[in-house]
Amino acid sequence: MIAVTGPTGNGGLHAHVVDAIGSRIATGALPVGSVLSTELIEQEHGVSRSVVREVLRTLTGLGMVQPRHRVGTTVLPVSSWNLLDARVIAWRAEGPDSRRQLGELLTLREALEPVAARGAATERDVETVQTLRAQLRRMEIAFSEGKPHDFATADTAFHEALLRGAHNDALSQLVQTLLATLHVRYAGHRPFSEQTAESLRRHHELVDAVAAEDPAAAEAVSRTLVREARAEVLGAADGEERK
Repeated sequence: MIAVTGPTGNGGLHAHVVDAIGSRIATGALPVGSVLSTELIEQEHGVSRSVVREVLRTLTGLGMVQPRHRVGTTVLPVSSWNLLDARVIAWRAEGPDSRRQLGELLTLREALEPVAARGAATERDVETVQTLRAQLRRMEIAFSEGKPHDFATADTAFHEALLRGAHNDALSQLVQTLLATLHVRYAGHRPFSEQTAESLRRHHELVDAVAAEDPAAAEAVSRTLVREARAEVLGAADGEERK
């Protein structure tokens, strides 16, 4: 690997090196039990010893490595990692566990997002409804104009508004995890398909249920929406197995 030339300042260097090493661990290039050499990291990335220490502290906090006396900083198994951290999700999406991870994250989304929809319908938050309608309109325009990036951006903003609209402190701590799920979904799968028009109709039903302050309907529509999204992404067979 070559020295870093893009980011400037210790903050940028730190993030760059964390990303590089975290990705190598998640993809298996640095397998479990590997010992990370401080000196080698300095040389490969052209950073100072203090930056390397901060990098290793960050990776330790993510559960990916552990300092061991007389051994050094050692790569830990995936069972020790913070699998809900958005950075870990992004790194694993590039590795051999990408499909498994996506399935697990979609299961998490299926469990949590309908609860958030119920909460949003209960909160009577006019601003949430306005945001949902605005993002849905952006999705429709992007679909009609064939702009997949704009569609993915609007869809992610739609679901973020829904999650935050629940005003649930526990759920709010998982917002970035669930948004990372959407990013992974769109990174690996095209946003437009034969089901897109039907999905937009479901989104309309969801907004209408939240606006009507109907928690039961909002939860039901949201559950249908995320289940259909799961089946579309992972395949109809997987969707059938979960019925």
